[in-house]
Amino acid sequence: MAQHKTLKLTAFLMASTLSSMSYGAGFAIIEQSVTGLGRAFSGSAAVAEDASTIFFNPAGLTYLSHNEMATGLNFIKPESDFNNDGSTMPPAFGGLGGTNISGQGDDGGKLGIVPNFYYAHRLNDTMVAGIGVNAPFGLVTEYDDNWVGRYHAIKSDLMTININPSFAFKANEKLSLGFGLNLQYVDLELTNAVDFGGACAATAGNVLAPGALRAVAATCAAPQSLDGKAKLTADDWSWGYNLGLIFQATDATRVALAYRSKISHHLTGEGKFDVPNNAAVQTVAGAIGLTDASITGDVDLPESASFSLHHQINDQWAVMGDVSWTRWSRFQELAISSPDPANRLNSVKDEKWDNNMRYGIGLTYAHSDKWTFRGGVAYDETPVSDEFRTPRIPDEDRKWIAVGASYKYSENLTVDAGYTHIFLSAPSLADESDLDTPPASYTLSGDYDASVDILGVQVRWLFL
Repeated sequence: MAQHKTLKLTAFLMASTLSSMSYGAGFAIIEQSVTGLGRAFSGSAAVAEDASTIFFNPAGLTYLSHNEMATGLNFIKPESDFNNDGSTMPPAFGGLGGTNISGQGDDGGKLGIVPNFYYAHRLNDTMVAGIGVNAPFGLVTEYDDNWVGRYHAIKSDLMTININPSFAFKANEKLSLGFGLNLQYVDLELTNAVDFGGACAATAGNVLAPGALRAVAATCAAPQSLDGKAKLTADDWSWGYNLGLIFQATDATRVALAYRSKISHHLTGEGKFDVPNNAAVQTVAGAIGLTDASITGDVDLPESASFSLHHQINDQWAVMGDVSWTRWSRFQELAISSPDPANRLNSVKDEKWDNNMRYGIGLTYAHSDKWTFRGGVAYDETPVSDEFRTPRIPDEDRKWIAVGASYKYSENLTVDAGYTHIFLSAPSLADESDLDTPPASYTLSGDYDASVDILGVQVRWLFL
């Protein structure tokens, strides 16, 4: 099933996982190093500037001269203002079919704070051990309860915690090798509105439904007047690994390869409906399967690989670059499973993501013994095609521009800061809702004004 494996997730799972007004393409978080942030993460597998190399390439641990601890915070503010362009209700709602959905556009981007921690310990002249704690996937997006796309998405909250013990050694004077384990926890919450008045309207007009049920449904058949909510929660622990090598081609130039494996999660949780306090609505909801249920599913968080180059031009200037690949093509569809086959939580939604590439180039300037400055640019392809874009992941190609600096406060203490602005091509969508009130979908049409700002701060301690 490899590349085209079905992703069986809880009701709008990973496709909804996060709004990708985020950090890396898809729903990846590349913000694992503040020094890297200042270079737009260009050449991160080869730079090996501090203990955050544990994430990007564990082989880089052999380039650290002392035991080191680094801890950082990344403040990430996505903007994703949605401009509505004729979003409509299902045609099946009799004379109301095709009527515009009430509500306005909204900004679903919320401030995210992504922490990370790394510690490197030199065992001897050739071997170094380390541990990192970070969040390689995740984001929170939350729209207003009454926005025009509420039947597609309100809140999408994915949190990952990744514990990454690592080990590196020098095979010879030119070659360093490293590997690590990744113990990963995933916690997911997804919500969206449910048009129970629309469910009544569809049921009242369904000639195959029992006459008594149609009569009850007719008393509450007022689309958009009796909204409730669906909430899905699920979590799981799993594991994977990462590998890396660095080859010191000359005294000034090194090249690196790094690989992070896929991590397969089997999520378990529950889906709950908040049904309006209306006897007719509650009768219809129970009859057509809009009821609480346990949910399970499988998802592969994708593998990635990077090729990086670092060249020391002179004592002050260094240039670095990289090409990275992520296998997002694993994410082909979204299938939701519950024990009851009649429950409306069971659904399949096509995602059909593509593999993506990222390209970056950066510079480092050692101004003095105290100050180091960085800059970089990058281009990150989206894995999402126009046809399958959703309001939970309105992803598009992104262009990075970044600056950063480090101040060596003392022999033991260095403070790092970085800032990045990400320009996104304007994402547009014409999406059909994934959790439908039968028998048809709501269509959300429009586009986004989107960008991302990231500010990172980090403190490094050297144990001399």
